[in-house]
Amino acid sequence: MPRRLEPRHDVWLISWLDATDAFPSWGKASSVKRSDREQLVQSIGYLVDEDDEWVTLATSTCDTDDGPEFGGGIHIPTVLVRSRTQLA
Repeated sequence: MPRRLEPRHDVWLISWLDATDAFPSWGKASSVKRSDREQLVQSIGYLVDEDDEWVTLATSTCDTDDGPEFGGGIHIPTVLVRSRTQLA
């Protein structure tokens, strides 16, 4: 039976607010819907770095002789984070 692989680094689900288009085409200010202003995004990845201003996730990781390397990352402003859940 193959062995079960475990993540090498912490894996997190981050829910955060993203900017959205106010006007998909030319229109009047009255056409803007308040309900369209908030776009909740969920990102899952390896936690690379975190401080008071940013959370950085990566989609891929590998261990090298020089330590871990990460690829396919995203920087999320901490002020936009609505929730976070550690998955592994």
